[in-house]
Amino acid sequence: MSVNIYVDSFGGNYVGAVAKDGKVLEYRLETANKTVAIGSVFKGRVENVLAGMNAAFVNVGLNRNGYLAAGDMLMDRSELVGSVEMPSILNLKPGDEIIVQAIKDPAGNKGVRLTSNISFAGRYVVFMPTISFYGVSRKITDEESRARLMKIAAECCPKKMGIIIRTAGEHVGKAEIKRETAKLKKRYETIQKQFRKQPAPSLLYEEGNLALRIIRDIYTEDIDKFIVGDRETYKTVLEYARNFETELKSKLILYDKKADMFRYYGLDADVSTLLSNNVAMKSGAYLVIDKTEALTVIDVNTGGFVGDADMEKTAFDTNIEAAAEIARQLRLRNIAGIIVVDFIDMKEEEHKKKLLEVLSEKLAADREKCAVIGMSPLGLVEITRKKKRRESASSLVQSCPYCQGTGTIQSNDYVVMRIRAGLLDLFANGYDNAIVDCNVDIAEYIFARKCLKNDIEKIWTNKRIYVIPHKTYHRQFFLMKGDNDFAMNVPDKAKLLY
Repeated sequence: MSVNIYVDSFGGNYVGAVAKDGKVLEYRLETANKTVAIGSVFKGRVENVLAGMNAAFVNVGLNRNGYLAAGDMLMDRSELVGSVEMPSILNLKPGDEIIVQAIKDPAGNKGVRLTSNISFAGRYVVFMPTISFYGVSRKITDEESRARLMKIAAECCPKKMGIIIRTAGEHVGKAEIKRETAKLKKRYETIQKQFRKQPAPSLLYEEGNLALRIIRDIYTEDIDKFIVGDRETYKTVLEYARNFETELKSKLILYDKKADMFRYYGLDADVSTLLSNNVAMKSGAYLVIDKTEALTVIDVNTGGFVGDADMEKTAFDTNIEAAAEIARQLRLRNIAGIIVVDFIDMKEEEHKKKLLEVLSEKLAADREKCAVIGMSPLGLVEITRKKKRRESASSLVQSCPYCQGTGTIQSNDYVVMRIRAGLLDLFANGYDNAIVDCNVDIAEYIFARKCLKNDIEKIWTNKRIYVIPHKTYHRQFFLMKGDNDFAMNVPDKAKLLY
């Protein structure tokens, strides 16, 4: 088994991926025009306070005001075990200038999610300057290690501030923890100085490039290779490795082939699946992933997998395979929030229990917090996954200018019905003739299907209607004008209706 990290850069954009045995587990594309990076710190101005929701809208200089709620923070709050004093009420009024941090990407018509509980993640330590607390990551389960690290955290934690030793810090010593804590504390002090100098709104601190954040958040000793596709990013990572991660230096590789790096390593096929809602599995079964405003729905289908004569076993085998693929797809696509999975129906309770166990086990490898809520009486499995960044596919697609993101356009018959309504209005207003400019396919449909023939023969007997086809017109768009002249001026391509 091999786990590799791939990072490339082009035109100010960064692309990164984590792959296990050639299968992509995580994928990120950050464009040069990205509005905000998670973890960035701003000097914001309070625009509106929502007392009933204990929240506020804050202007941080982006397209939309950010949303600030009491108690929110960038890190997982479940790490703050014990008695921790967290502000439960926002004592703010419009016009106040405050330090806030981005904790979730903007989504749809919602602005960036903000917190006033600032935290900075280093390689080994999460530093929390506004919360008095010290602790050790819950993912470190060895009791001896926890006791040793808890003592180090207590000794290294600045007064009236907080630190949590991360999973990557399990085997490091006090000196390294102390050094990184001091570095993060100095970062916060610099931000405070900038806050006093800069006007509101303004950006006070921005997270480093994607390559360095991948090292901080993803890189562990289990990574076999760290492959970089461009020389400048390679130099940046190499410098970091020399100063902080000596082991990384031996795993760092500068990709020097002429072919595209992701295509060369066979990763582009997995990336392209992000654009489809169908995911094929080895057995011939497949997943269908559909997203709504409130939740994501995943349907499991046997497809070409027929299994053996035992339908229960076929359903069980398909569901177990699907559980592993669903866990991978959630990470790969960065699907978050509420996920509902419609597995293939099984009768045996033992099979249902085993499926939930396997699903929970596969989701445990995810860096984001996941929870399997259970199976409903209808056989639906509910999952929750913490949301920070946008879905991976959001960087690969943009809203269709044709359908405006709905995925559908008006049917030919409905467009013709709208044209007919327009003609009725024109003739009711006293016009004898009409000219209709419309899409060429709609024009051909009107003539081929003789959609308006009955109206012409019965109610428009003395009317003339010319249709002018246009190749560049949107299928739903048309123009219409009335005319009372006997000698009408129309272009050669205009056709008299019937």
